[in-house]
Amino acid sequence: MFRPLTPGAVVLTLGLATSGASAALTASYQGYGTFQTHGVGYSSNQAWNSTSAVTMFNLKLAEHRWTVDGQTVYTWCAQLFQGITAGSSYTYDAVALELAPQSPPAPGAMGTAKATILRDAMNRFLDVDGRANTALGSQAASTAAFCALAWEIIHENLATADVEVARARLSLQTGAFRANLTGEAAVVFNEMVSALGSDGYRSVNAEGWASPTAQDQFRLVPAPGAFALLGLAGLVGRRRR
Repeated sequence: MFRPLTPGAVVLTLGLATSGASAALTASYQGYGTFQTHGVGYSSNQAWNSTSAVTMFNLKLAEHRWTVDGQTVYTWCAQLFQGITAGSSYTYDAVALELAPQSPPAPGAMGTAKATILRDAMNRFLDVDGRANTALGSQAASTAAFCALAWEIIHENLATADVEVARARLSLQTGAFRANLTGEAAVVFNEMVSALGSDGYRSVNAEGWASPTAQDQFRLVPAPGAFALLGLAGLVGRRRR
């Protein structure tokens, strides 16, 4: 569900957030990266504060690995009701984050308020390569917690255009989207939610991948040269050790 970035894609997608334009890309899905399995449920017609029962399923809360133009790219699922298959290639439209995911099926485009919160979460909890960072916990727990947070933001019927009101309505225990996180992942999730917007809403270059037949994705788009700096930091660390 997630794909690596290429220099061409970076230049292309920087203009999408403001223009609403789209551009086609083809990516080969390599399968899950880091993940944990937790209980997840989604009933699209429930209000954000509903306590009515939701059927739960054990799902992988994961990062997704893709090959795009020979490079590895990581993405995150933006749409629970569609799927993708490892070893298959897909053509997506790269669109502004606000326009993902495409409907049908539910939940439809996230819009401005949700995209503002999601960009803030991506800025705080993802590394330059688009994978969950380990500032709050282990790689696996942080991956699961970020995935749950993203699904809650995207799928919940928050019913408001006010970013602060939307943030206050995020909860895994009520509403259309539910998740039974356990152990470290639950702790990390709560810390992530508490940090959202704490010092103002941060932004980051991001895009959605939209398809009428395949599971939509979203990803962080690194600035040109970001991967080179990341590689240099790793080299310095190895030399110090």
